[in-house]
Amino acid sequence: MHLSPRKTLSLLALAALGVACAGRYDAPPRVDIAGLQDGVLSDVSAPLVLRFSKRVKPETVKVSIVKLELDLEGNLADEVAGPDPANPPQLAPLFAHDDSGDRFGTSAFIDDNRALEIRRLGFPIGTKLALIVEPGLATDDGAAATVARRRIPFAYNFKCKGTKGPGVLTSGSYFFVLDVESPVGTQLQLFTTLEVDPVTGLFRGQFTNADRSLDRSRCRTVSCAAVDACRTLPREECVAPSLRAGGPDEFPDYVVNNTPPTGYSFSVTGCAEDQGDGSSAFVTAPADVVVQQPAVSVTGLAMIAAFTKGTDGVLRATGGATGDKVLLAGNPLNGSAKGTARGRSLTPEQAPKDIPKPPAK
Repeated sequence: MHLSPRKTLSLLALAALGVACAGRYDAPPRVDIAGLQDGVLSDVSAPLVLRFSKRVKPETVKVSIVKLELDLEGNLADEVAGPDPANPPQLAPLFAHDDSGDRFGTSAFIDDNRALEIRRLGFPIGTKLALIVEPGLATDDGAAATVARRRIPFAYNFKCKGTKGPGVLTSGSYFFVLDVESPVGTQLQLFTTLEVDPVTGLFRGQFTNADRSLDRSRCRTVSCAAVDACRTLPREECVAPSLRAGGPDEFPDYVVNNTPPTGYSFSVTGCAEDQGDGSSAFVTAPADVVVQQPAVSVTGLAMIAAFTKGTDGVLRATGGATGDKVLLAGNPLNGSAKGTARGRSLTPEQAPKDIPKPPAK
């Protein structure tokens, strides 16, 4: 059969259209927290609103809000196997919603099922929280459903008046791990000295770079090469010196380095105030961090966190960190800095003797 050039072009166009249609992918709905700026919400008394990029099927929405408490590998409690398979670890949600209803608060779908409004009094201030969106979130227009759990970190802002002294947070030595999520993924490990006024809650602090110890003799069960560092926690192994810390409990593997060009130290001021839930909210004024090598600097770095005391007497903090601008070799990167902050207190015996103190008043 002979086809005219016009018919041939028409058939080719139809075939191309069919391929394009067959290859179209309708993405699953996306979830965002309304009003979230650099991982921080400003008003704990306002409803928490989850915005969906598409109209969702309410029965497929399964969300919870938890304290962002991670193990050394970065997992939530229910993301690792427990010692008893018959009783797997569970999360302790501050709020939860699924097709059976709400727990620890109330919620309602609004905007034609394009948003979920959550009402719950008493979300902790300063504590790093996470919205957990479970797989299976779907729409009624045939789009694909989500297939993986999504974790959205956030925290509520804290504005301290400096008129009430904290009973939880005290002067002493601390170790912080700051995981920067954007505009570039990196981690800061920081030994810290805090001098807290017990009457006002105002404090001065000195944050100093920490590097992995290069003393390879610390490993007794493995032999490390000259290019490696000895990691003793969570187990003895040879690792690259640049390997990120799993959390602040790994402080024994770090030493103070405040000597340029690789070392640095910076001063902060801030305020802490006890909350009704037994925690102490903590916020720092913006400070600038300058590292000579590599040539990275952050302007306006600020932290907001909440400290709680464990049964072991250790003060532990979870919260967030933000920065106005990140510069690489003097060139600004796109977007402001945001990340997660975790910290813990150190006893005088645990703290290195050479942690710098903040400058005198």
